[in-house]
Amino acid sequence: MYPVSLRDEIRAWVLIQGKSQRAAARHFDVSRNTVARLLQEEPAPKERRYQRTRAATPKTPVRDLALPHIQGWLKENEWLARWAPKQRWTAHRMWVELRKLDIAIGESTVRLFVRKLHKPTKPAYVPLDFTPGERAEFDFGEATVKVGGQLVKVPFLAGRLRFSGAMFVECFPTQRQEAFLLGQRHAFEFWGGVPRLVVYDNLKPAVVKVLQGHSRREHDVFLHFHSVYRFEALFANVHAGWEKGSVENLVGYARRNYLVPLPEGADLETINATLRSDGLTDQQRIMAGRTETIASRLEVERTYLGPLPSHPPSFGPLVEVLVHSTGRVRFQTNDYSVPIQYAYQRLTLKADPFRVRIFAGEHLVAEHRRSYKKHQVIEDWRHYVPLLLHKSFAVPWASALRHGELPATFETARLELVAHCSNGNREFARLLELCLTHEVSAVEAALLQARAQESWSVDAVRQLLNFAGAPQVPPPPLDPAQFPAYQGTTAPADLSAYNRLLEVQS
Repeated sequence: MYPVSLRDEIRAWVLIQGKSQRAAARHFDVSRNTVARLLQEEPAPKERRYQRTRAATPKTPVRDLALPHIQGWLKENEWLARWAPKQRWTAHRMWVELRKLDIAIGESTVRLFVRKLHKPTKPAYVPLDFTPGERAEFDFGEATVKVGGQLVKVPFLAGRLRFSGAMFVECFPTQRQEAFLLGQRHAFEFWGGVPRLVVYDNLKPAVVKVLQGHSRREHDVFLHFHSVYRFEALFANVHAGWEKGSVENLVGYARRNYLVPLPEGADLETINATLRSDGLTDQQRIMAGRTETIASRLEVERTYLGPLPSHPPSFGPLVEVLVHSTGRVRFQTNDYSVPIQYAYQRLTLKADPFRVRIFAGEHLVAEHRRSYKKHQVIEDWRHYVPLLLHKSFAVPWASALRHGELPATFETARLELVAHCSNGNREFARLLELCLTHEVSAVEAALLQARAQESWSVDAVRQLLNFAGAPQVPPPPLDPAQFPAYQGTTAPADLSAYNRLLEVQS
């Protein structure tokens, strides 16, 4: 291959200056055949490229063996991209498989073939527009929060109305069906109505089986839920998050804006109250491409939302439980205490994502925070006070007292009662009985006041509680018509006569 500059100089010698091809060959030290060929070339290309003759096409036996396999795997990747996107064929995995087929090919060559054959296309989307009350979207996300001083990962349900953009976010201890349904109920109440269509991912609390297209076999409980709230449920295609892109973006937006810094609270209900406040604050925002605030659009959309049911359905398990001799009932491997007087009776237990409530008929007899751990005991020491009055010997070792939330002041008082009374544990049970009718903080204040005296008793604590709780009503003035003598002013007493009695008689 000769440089372009040499070709141009030879052409200038012969075609412009009129010198012979023989002189040009002698001057540039090339053969006359080369000069003749260079004179016949088109002058347009700036660089001469090697052109293989048809007879010199190379044979590629390894490529011919490997290429059909690579093309088949790339075709399979198109299907896997939807159904198993994290299990697609990679160039390295193709090379390993080709080696197993005794095709001696380099990994870099496989990567080169894949790069040439695979032509990724950027997705295109159709702009959407929604009328008021037409559509909402829901999805679960996950975040870290600080509950009771401990870091825990919890799921949160995010929802958004598409016309107004009003959002709703609520944290739950679980993604079970009762949390999924209760979160939507709270969202509808927060928005003030129910949209006509709600779009979901293929969540297990709603879907039993994915059928063809958008068809699904739904859970009976979920079917009942959206029939009560009167909306249509639509499920996005598998691995097609763009079909509910608004709520997909909301999950990240809420995590970045309202879950940073990490929310803190004594329980999830406290954190959720803050998130509701954040949702109201967010309604003052103007979303991109709009000229009105979310709040103003929501005010319009509320007139198109469906009504809330007058009797919302209950969520969570409803079971009959038997109270054991220890005053406990078992629910999902965990034991919850009830007042001891219900021992050996059958009660009704209702559970929601946050609480476990136990009823005797229509009367609520016990309420506990729901535990999702296994083989836990959740007790309330108040449930055992009537029994401790009769079995005071068990007071120092009672499980409910040892794991209860009584202030340390009570244990100090118990030790003092045991040291000064023969029946100190029974007196301590009487002290606990006061907590059944008074706040623990009020009993503790009266206890501290009584202990400040040289000697004290439970009766003294009771009297102090009664005095503190009695209303301080000033005495009414005397009626002038009934007691006229007490209404006038009297002259001050003359003490001179009394002073004379004190004089010493001589």
